[in-house]
Amino acid sequence: MNIRVLVATILICTSCSVWPDSNRWIELLTEVAAMGDEARVPAMGLVIMDDNQPAVVKVWGENVTTATPFRWGSISKTFTALALLRLVALHQVELDDEVRLHLPRGVYQNPWSETHPILLKHLVELTAGFSDLSGSEFNQNQPLTLTQALALNPASRVTHWPPGLQHNYSNLTPGLTSVVIEHVSGLGFEEFMKQQVLLPLAMANASFQPVAGLPGGFKVDGLTEIPYWHMTFRAFGALNASVAEMSNFLSVLLNNGVLNDNQVLDRSTVTALYHPQTSLGVAAGLEVAYAAGMYGWVSKGHVFQGHGGDADGYRSRYGLLPDSGRGYLIVINTDNPLLLRSLQKQIEAQLTTDLEKPVPLPAVTVAPEQLARYTGTYYPAAARFGVNRWQSGELAKIKISLQAEELLFSRGRRQVRLLPLGDGRFRRQDDPLTTVIFVRDANGVLFIQGELGNFVKMNSPPCPAFINVCDSQ
Repeated sequence: MNIRVLVATILICTSCSVWPDSNRWIELLTEVAAMGDEARVPAMGLVIMDDNQPAVVKVWGENVTTATPFRWGSISKTFTALALLRLVALHQVELDDEVRLHLPRGVYQNPWSETHPILLKHLVELTAGFSDLSGSEFNQNQPLTLTQALALNPASRVTHWPPGLQHNYSNLTPGLTSVVIEHVSGLGFEEFMKQQVLLPLAMANASFQPVAGLPGGFKVDGLTEIPYWHMTFRAFGALNASVAEMSNFLSVLLNNGVLNDNQVLDRSTVTALYHPQTSLGVAAGLEVAYAAGMYGWVSKGHVFQGHGGDADGYRSRYGLLPDSGRGYLIVINTDNPLLLRSLQKQIEAQLTTDLEKPVPLPAVTVAPEQLARYTGTYYPAAARFGVNRWQSGELAKIKISLQAEELLFSRGRRQVRLLPLGDGRFRRQDDPLTTVIFVRDANGVLFIQGELGNFVKMNSPPCPAFINVCDSQ
């Protein structure tokens, strides 16, 4: 990519996108292009949404247009959640339904099924109690039917803690969601997705199957191609779509389900994406968490909502600021997470530079003896991988200590100040709202949940039965 050629293209291009009357996006696009050029990215795409102005849709790369498909990785999870929410809108299921009502018998095991059954909303919010797929499931690279995928490693589909307790990132739960969709709708997952999600979003060429025209995914050098990853369950990461089509997706999410003056998704469907309903922390007041296929994060005091993606040679992210009508989407076709992170920071800084920061919730004065109840040693309350190591106590612990009228979170050399907001709620220094919460379950066990991870306090009281390492410091 040549920066001088790029700027000329921006100024004269009318077929690739419509440009708002603002130099700020031209400067941003120039910076993005320079970063991609320096990192030797063969193909890259960007979408910028700015309230009611026309969308900025731009791509870079040889023979790449806004109609060229890219792979979006785990951003697919938002679409899988949308598909399940379409079943809800069609009155075929309810989010509070027990999963076992809509799945073939024996698909999973839940030792807590009598007291804590898995609900549909646990699937889309990744709070069902599962760890992630096994290595054999991740590494297989053949296109499979759902029946074949379920036969790979049934032993991995066991809950390791009570469903609804906590979020734990897992690629298994979108797979189970796709099984529910097929079982309830009577259609294949891809066909239901096409009819009920992709076509309403004006994404007619998008697919969860391989499509022609992909620019290929590459290692960080931009030269070594990575083979197409078929994925055991396509629902967790196999979406292929163009940047132009994905701009429609962003527009719908920012406009309460409306696209080109047509209500293509129910408002309640969009609301479910933004507002988490499950986990112990959410019930107690945690405000930034994983909802239905979308999660929040804080950037320079602003709360973004969105998702990231990794598809073996493609990296992507979208982020939305619903209150301001702004958002972005970026994709590169190299396996370069550091570059994606740098692009994310640059774009988010530009999107928020003229926005007034939300006023943070004021810290409250809490008596030292009350804060001291939260101090002590904590152990991870969940594990995405390495369940055996987790259960045997091999993972790193964290410390919570008292510092003046605040708490100090310590993990190795990393330390984070936690400002009290009352009732076990805390925020980090630059957070505007509750991002960390201390909460007890029905048995009095103390958990930390939120942006710093999920942990359980060791000793007094002991950890729950699903962890056996709490009797010693």
